Amino acid sequence: MKLGICLAAVVVLLTAMGCGSRDSNQLGAAKTDPGDMNAASAPSGDVAWTSFQDPLEQAFTLEVPRGWTVKGGMFRMGYSDHRQMVDMTSSDGKVNIRWGDLAVPTYFLPNQFHHEGEVYDLGAQAQGTVARYRSGQEFAKGYAKARFARVCPNLTAQPSTLPPILQLSTPNEATQASTGDATYTCGNRIGYVFAQTALMSGLWQATSLLSFVAPEGQVALARSIVLHANKSFQLAPAWVQKQNELDREGLAYQRLRQQKRREALNAQVREFESTMQGMRNQVASFERGQAQRQQQFQQVDNIISGITPSVDPYGNVVNAVNGPKSHTWYNPGTGEQRSSDLSPGPGWVMLTPQQ
Repeated sequence: MKLGICLAAVVVLLTAMGCGSRDSNQLGAAKTDPGDMNAASAPSGDVAWTSFQDPLEQAFTLEVPRGWTVKGGMFRMGYSDHRQMVDMTSSDGKVNIRWGDLAVPTYFLPNQFHHEGEVYDLGAQAQGTVARYRSGQEFAKGYAKARFARVCPNLTAQPSTLPPILQLSTPNEATQASTGDATYTCGNRIGYVFAQTALMSGLWQATSLLSFVAPEGQVALARSIVLHANKSFQLAPAWVQKQNELDREGLAYQRLRQQKRREALNAQVREFESTMQGMRNQVASFERGQAQRQQQFQQVDNIISGITPSVDPYGNVVNAVNGPKSHTWYNPGTGEQRSSDLSPGPGWVMLTPQQ
């Protein structure tokens, strides 16, 4: 999967043509590399495995735990914009593992035409974001906060007690690469992210991205599943050949596009762009489904943890700890909560459960 090489060629093309194009979103997000497996995980011998094949493009296969809810695939956003993601949730909903992430773009380096945070648009070829290079460690920390925000609003960073889940070499096409991981506590659960980022000519990518959230007692199991799934990953040769063809077509398309000769593109290209819009709608639907599942998971977690999301009289959101009395009172000055039928005194306000 030489997405970085293809798009680096496009960056050179645009620079040579003095192009001022300003937008793009995300390219081939999480290209995982099996690398050298780290043995600091519990064996997964008790897990029954089944093969998962990408249902969208039949681009890859990997092994996943039998009986888990597994969704994802190779999401195509353009000729050279393919983003793989597999989301796995245990049957009891307590463990969630994500391999890759379709929401992570290829990042184009800032220059005189494009500034940090801008969308970088390559039309039907790809979408990206303008951002300075982040190391694997920086990226893991930033991604973790976004990844676990809905599941756990009160993340607490903690030192990792285990070595990084993978040991990866620098991708051949990269001029610089680094790995990093981040561990957070979330009540009685642990959130973990591993990331590798690689810098290429004019752009950089998260070439490996793995994450999970699991109860403390199941962290070793989650790590072993991540390792097994990642090691079993295989790209389909037919898909690789087709992708190489699409990269060549995409580069030709980009030349015509930048020369303002869109009219020279045939109906096949217009049909392809229409198909890309349909895929983007599918991605949006998938993300909405993920958000709904995360909300349901949070509700279950609140019940288990004895927490009721509430608001104070000023509209501030407070996680109220359930108590034996009819009301929960909150002291904004000290952050203290108290379960009582009557106000504990001056400075206390009553919390109202969110509707």
